[in-house]
Amino acid sequence: MSAHEPATVNPLAAAGFGAGADAYERARPTYPPDAVAALVEQLDLREGRTVLDLGAGTGKLTRLLAPTGARILALEPVAAMRAKLAAAVPQAELLDGTAEDIALPNGSVDAVVVGQAFHWFDAVRALSEIHRVLRPGGRLALAWNFRDESVPWVARLGELMHPLASATPQARTHVWRAALRRDALFEPFETLAFHHVHRLDEAGLRERVASVSFVAAADPAVREALLDDVSALVRSEGGPAAEAEAEADGDGLFGLPYETELVWATRRTIEPGTSGVVVTVCQNGGGVPKAPVEGAHAGRLGLDGDAHTEPEDIHGGPDRAICLYSQEAIERVRADGHQAFPGAYGENVVVLGIDWAQLQEADRVELGHAGEGPLLELTRHATPCQTIAHWFTERRISRISQKANPQDARWYARVLREGRVEPGMPARVTRP
Repeated sequence: MSAHEPATVNPLAAAGFGAGADAYERARPTYPPDAVAALVEQLDLREGRTVLDLGAGTGKLTRLLAPTGARILALEPVAAMRAKLAAAVPQAELLDGTAEDIALPNGSVDAVVVGQAFHWFDAVRALSEIHRVLRPGGRLALAWNFRDESVPWVARLGELMHPLASATPQARTHVWRAALRRDALFEPFETLAFHHVHRLDEAGLRERVASVSFVAAADPAVREALLDDVSALVRSEGGPAAEAEAEADGDGLFGLPYETELVWATRRTIEPGTSGVVVTVCQNGGGVPKAPVEGAHAGRLGLDGDAHTEPEDIHGGPDRAICLYSQEAIERVRADGHQAFPGAYGENVVVLGIDWAQLQEADRVELGHAGEGPLLELTRHATPCQTIAHWFTERRISRISQKANPQDARWYARVLREGRVEPGMPARVTRP
């Protein structure tokens, strides 16, 4: 990494998709027309609009958006996949990079789509970046193709593959859903489901399995043994070969059933003032970054489960119990070329919609509904230290110094009233 730690592509994805790009293009299913139509409608894709396809792969989803006439930006970090994408969708403007480090200006796109890739992302960084590049009113949509394992032979196919998965991120575990719950940068997500069938033969199913990242990256002998098991499954009693033989046209193809799910939400946008919303709650046992959580109790000495690696006279204690930051400040700092995302600098609570430049010592920040959530009192700015310097170009931590840029500095607060803080809670600033 460089001095300011840009995000890098997951090495498992780089190895697997780099080796399996050909198989991915040939054997992966497309998306059903009714799902694509719903996606286009929800994102209002048309001429004059700009859509960013993140983790575009070989362009399985990208090419289906081309007929809308929208300007298409396609970001794919794996070179082998990007080459396939360029050939399949020549009208798309290709971007190198990652979902956590998008080389686009703030508020530059109308919509963001992610097809079969969000589980590879560092969700807190990616969602912050997506929020940053979307214009007010813009939408994020995730598209998923899940094998329908309610069908016995498809379930058996999954059982054959899963032992090779190890620690590889997988969409089927639905960890990504929990990541969405830990973030309130978007309005509540909505979903639609569709059913479709991918027609293929035994060779096609072998290639479909070979296109999976952890299979493509496996030892060749292990991979071939798995693919032989796939062939045996096709021909086994209850396997799909019997379905192919029963087809009237006799083309030797059978159906691999999928459930397609669309998940979308609108960018949360609030005019900066005295009222906003908690978008992220972050904590850990010490050090940075602090990871997002679904919520925590705010006590007199800080969030339960949170700690610091420095002594109490630097961080922590009753007067530094909670570190607060602004999502708008994060996005301004990112626009200047530094790395910034919720929790990066050790903040515990990130809010959206508060006019950060107007805050003063002794201002009170009430979280949650009146009288029910934590009540905080601002005590002093959090002076940046060298612990977070690696996030800044040329280690320029003064970018978030209260002396140089008070509108982008963090605040410490004491807890006047304890309570649970969660993403999505309202936040209000008052002066006693």
